[in-house]
Amino acid sequence: MQMYVNYYDRFVKLDDENKTIGIILCKDKKDTMVEITLPKNNQQIFASKYELILPSKEQLKKVIETRK
Repeated sequence: MQMYVNYYDRFVKLDDENKTIGIILCKDKKDTMVEITLPKNNQQIFASKYELILPSKEQLKKVIETRK
């Protein structure tokens, strides 16, 4: 996923846009996966909703697994 985030930032993202953050949330019948990546040498994260900390992978898995 890091490769895709870096590619997007180099070749797709406009100059006035913030750096890309990659998040994969995946659920199938037997497993739930959460992966998060930031751009290389990232110094800041901008978000539309500010939280003091990101939820852990385990917390995100629980949210996904409780959704139908």
